[in-house]
Amino acid sequence: MHRRVIELLKTHDRPMICTEYMARTNDSRFSTTLPMLAKNNIGAINWGLVNGKTNTIYAWDTPIDSGEEPVEWFHDVFRKDGTPYRQDEVDLIKKLNDAY
Repeated sequence: MHRRVIELLKTHDRPMICTEYMARTNDSRFSTTLPMLAKNNIGAINWGLVNGKTNTIYAWDTPIDSGEEPVEWFHDVFRKDGTPYRQDEVDLIKKLNDAY
């Protein structure tokens, strides 16, 4: 999906920023999306960063009545104490940002 949209938008010859790309439970992950965006010089914003205020660890369509942490987070990158949800994702984000 992302590749097709990127190709369509490239025809406008304008800078691009992707604001909707992260949904682990829908198999949209940092590891599959960010390298593709970087390769095409497209900025990316992830609006779920730290678990807490916006509750974006939960998928929109999969509420957990008990409020317990889901097995797989939907968005967020860090726990409230600052530790990564997944270290490999943090390492990838750092690596891709070091290139700039």
